Amino acid sequence: MATASRPAPAAYRRRLFHSRDAPSDRSGEVWWVQGHRYFCDARFHADAHPADAHPADAHPDDDNADGIGGNAFHMGFAGELVSTDNGTGEVEWVHAITAGQPFGSADVGRLFEVPGWGLLEAGRDLGYVELWQRGTDAPGPVWECYGIDPRGVRAVVVCVGDRFGLALGEDTEAGRPASVHIGSRDGPDCRASHSSWSTPEPPCFSISPQPDGGFAVAWRTALNSPEPLYFHPVHQGAQDD
Repeated sequence: MATASRPAPAAYRRRLFHSRDAPSDRSGEVWWVQGHRYFCDARFHADAHPADAHPADAHPDDDNADGIGGNAFHMGFAGELVSTDNGTGEVEWVHAITAGQPFGSADVGRLFEVPGWGLLEAGRDLGYVELWQRGTDAPGPVWECYGIDPRGVRAVVVCVGDRFGLALGEDTEAGRPASVHIGSRDGPDCRASHSSWSTPEPPCFSISPQPDGGFAVAWRTALNSPEPLYFHPVHQGAQDD
């Protein structure tokens, strides 16, 4: 299999996890949206839903309500995918925002293309392999941004075709912990079928690009945002703290 140091932008669903050395991974459902540069990843406990909640033939494009309600959410993170060794194709998913349980290690590994299906990931430090099924072979346009608001709260948005990932950093002033959301979108209207928020219905967001290259976010849930939050782009090499 060919190394894929820059995986195709898409929504991915983990189908297999095998580890020789790592602790048991209790994340039974894992969803990942990868753009050209940024990513968003959300993980849910295996025992959070009935056995028939996740059909074996479900596709990464399926827009069901996995992860909504109860205490299903385990961990999630978002940030930038960077190359760490051009010779071996090693990459690191740099976690700019982390929600839920800490990952506990540098997120470093190598990716290999599984033609016509998805990716195989081999971890460097934890000695694991994962299989990721790609949601579509012909994704739509990619829009992504890593932003910061005037109070220093960070956020990452990754949109690939009709799929999106959103991570909101901790907002101590508003009393809102960091969160991760993945789902479907139709223009600015986004429905998070996989969310770290425990809500009766999937959270719905409005996410729109702004003239400065950043984006605005508003949502409609019990955790309602009274007005949009505006995130200005964090440029590589720029002062962002």
